[in-house]
Amino acid sequence: MAPSPLMIPRKRVANEPNVQPRSSPSLTIPILATSILLVAVATLHWARRWLLSGCAIESLIILYGSSTGSRIFHTIPLYALLATLNLVYAVSATSWLLYGLFAATCYPSILLTCLFQFTFVADFARKSLRRFLRQLHFTRDKIALFNLPALEIDTEVNGLFVLRGVTISLSSLTIVAHGIELGKPEMTFGNLGEEVGDTDDDSVFLGDTPLLRAATAGSKGFDRPKLRESLTGVDWMKDSSAKAGFESVKTLSPDDMQAEKMYLDTLTDIRTTSAVYQSRQQVLKRSKTGEGLHPDDDKSMRAAICAELQDVPSIMHPPKRSVKVTTLQNLSKPGVRRFMHRLPLLLRLLLSPLSYFHPVNIGSINIAGSGMWLTALLQQEVFKHYANNNAELRRLARRISAYFADANFCLEVADIEGLGQVPISTDFDIVSYLHFADIMAYRTVTQSATMAQVVRLGGADCTIAIPSFLLPHHEHILPSRPTGEAEAKQAEEVEHADGLPKTIQAERELEKLKKDETNIKLSVHGSLPASFDQSLLNFIAALVKATKIIEMEKQADEVVEEAEVPMSPPAQDDPVVSTPRTDSGFKSFMKNTKQGLKDGSTREAIKEFARDVQQQTSHGMKKVVVGGIINDRWIAKMVGKVAANLEKAQGDIGYSGEIPIALEPYRIRGESATKLLP
Repeated sequence: MAPSPLMIPRKRVANEPNVQPRSSPSLTIPILATSILLVAVATLHWARRWLLSGCAIESLIILYGSSTGSRIFHTIPLYALLATLNLVYAVSATSWLLYGLFAATCYPSILLTCLFQFTFVADFARKSLRRFLRQLHFTRDKIALFNLPALEIDTEVNGLFVLRGVTISLSSLTIVAHGIELGKPEMTFGNLGEEVGDTDDDSVFLGDTPLLRAATAGSKGFDRPKLRESLTGVDWMKDSSAKAGFESVKTLSPDDMQAEKMYLDTLTDIRTTSAVYQSRQQVLKRSKTGEGLHPDDDKSMRAAICAELQDVPSIMHPPKRSVKVTTLQNLSKPGVRRFMHRLPLLLRLLLSPLSYFHPVNIGSINIAGSGMWLTALLQQEVFKHYANNNAELRRLARRISAYFADANFCLEVADIEGLGQVPISTDFDIVSYLHFADIMAYRTVTQSATMAQVVRLGGADCTIAIPSFLLPHHEHILPSRPTGEAEAKQAEEVEHADGLPKTIQAERELEKLKKDETNIKLSVHGSLPASFDQSLLNFIAALVKATKIIEMEKQADEVVEEAEVPMSPPAQDDPVVSTPRTDSGFKSFMKNTKQGLKDGSTREAIKEFARDVQQQTSHGMKKVVVGGIINDRWIAKMVGKVAANLEKAQGDIGYSGEIPIALEPYRIRGESATKLLP
């Protein structure tokens, strides 16, 4: 076995300087400085004042840290750091107010410097804190908390938020959350209602399933115990006060070695028992025998894992207790809330630099939906009752349902960059920018472990503008309540608007004024080119044809409804005026009307006409359907042509619109106290 190069002593080359090893740090300078300080304090008044301010102590501590190689701000030269510190003290010493502020800042800095530079101080602090804060788990310079109570969201939205662990680092001042789990009814399409579960023998859509039953947990008469059970799969989670919830935080051993081992074991357990980890293992297991999955492709793996998560509860590891958001909000004293309410400028001064200097970077966000839910949405929003009376629509519905059956769909956005701007002046809106480098959509069939990328865009960007008066404690700048005078003035602007675009804009402003609403402006643009899977193009072609048939069905229903409107019979002296037409339905109508006038049964004549129109419309609809079958190839050709052009196009395509926000809830939450700094 050949010796390692590191084990072979290197021969000294001629004329090579004799480099001596670096000596260990010396305590000569710190000891000499301490002696000089003691002599100066004993004989000079200004030295005592220097010592009491804390500047002398901090300077000595920095010198000792430099001698041991653990000095703070090691990138700054030692004497430059000491000179800057003492220069700040010299300026502060000219005023008793500045002297007091300097001392109040210097002594906490001394404590933090000792914790950072000296190991024995950090060990003593950890042992002392473990003795008084038994709920915390200290390991080196970190504080770890486990078995935290769940946070039950009961404000504007409803849901459950769980953190399985939190680690706080004292040296880097960072907080790391472990095992985040979040569930909301909106994520499970809880507003689908009970119609989702209806089943008929002739129905071509999927019927009642456990997932759809869970989705309707909060759709009718919100029941919080039922919500928790639907999100967690257990029924033993109970409401708790803040004090009782935090008393259940897990206590670990105070011994350093044992505490670190237990800390690492706990983190490993959180990682391996998480839903994402277990879903990843299932995907890797299926990828060995299936097709379409690429374990080395991070984007495909994320989509497959996200689809696998559809079969597990939103909250897999619910704690025994939960604390409501409103309970935590009520912990603050009324005086503190009133103080913050009267100084909204402080909130903007805090948010403005934080938002600007803290851009958000996210690796990827995956949003998955079950094909069963998407099928139910199509049934509720598109097909409705029209498929029951039309064989062609039933055929198309079965074709569309087959595309969704046993499949999960995942939308993935990658490399997200976000930046927000909160203005200090309320004359400007809060603006948020989002950029997505890559957008993909996947179709995954779990049983066969197959996956296909159905859509991919070159990227997207989004701009959101939010009015500043929607911030907390800013109800004093809300628009005034709508009055009759204001509505009349806006109506006058509609009448005198210059041109059609201005007229439409003025009408929209009048509508917002009547509804007492404001708007959040949203602008979304997708970057071309875009690629599409052939299966998606076939689905789009079928959906386009189905919507055209449904549109004709709606027109037929409108004709029948207009024909069935009750009409008063004409007087005996009124002449019946008619216009000759060749339509057979119209001839039947005239014949029945004349007979009805003689018999006094005009209403029956109108009903007979409606039946004739419906029958004629049905025959016409059959012709339309036949024509549609013939034009299937034309529809597919047009869809393919549009997709081919999008695959080569350059530029952006998008939408700009507004999200209405009712102002009345903000007026109700507003307080009447005056503002000191608006």
